[in-house]
Amino acid sequence: MKYYISDLHFNDEFILQVCKRPFSSVSEMNEAIIRGWNRKVKGSDEVFILGDIFPCKPKDGDAQQTIDFVKTLNGSKTLVIGNHDESFIGEIAEARVFAGICRMKRIVDGRQEIILCHYPLMSWQNDDRESVHFYGHMHNKDLPEISNYYKDKKAYNCGCDIIGFAPKGAAEITGGRKNAHND
Repeated sequence: MKYYISDLHFNDEFILQVCKRPFSSVSEMNEAIIRGWNRKVKGSDEVFILGDIFPCKPKDGDAQQTIDFVKTLNGSKTLVIGNHDESFIGEIAEARVFAGICRMKRIVDGRQEIILCHYPLMSWQNDDRESVHFYGHMHNKDLPEISNYYKDKKAYNCGCDIIGFAPKGAAEITGGRKNAHND
């Protein structure tokens, strides 16, 4: 099974506050994400993380602690690099916790072509056909310019704030809807 999620931001007090995540502390948030992930994802499953596993404002030790959190997550993991991962590319590669690391990826899940990118794209390969676009970066922001642009497109926000803090399968994310924010 293939799963998708974005914007975990482990150990991030700033994101906890600004996104109004439903946790009383970063420890509670980290534990909830890990617990939700491992309940759903099995050892043979693939998970595509669409960026931003690291805190927005990292402190000493956050890189190793984030990598240690990722090591506890079930399944084979591919990281589609997000803006808050950029500073840690060396540590990410050296840790060897990801089956793949890329900036953008085209996959086929069942019969569904999916274009993966941390950022919402205006256009993507085969967007005029049946391909869909999964992205992150926006967290739980409902920006009219994005919602209006995507209203007739097959683009889906996979941010953990939107999808419930645990990876979801393609059918769970799309649910037959064609909107950007998975309403």
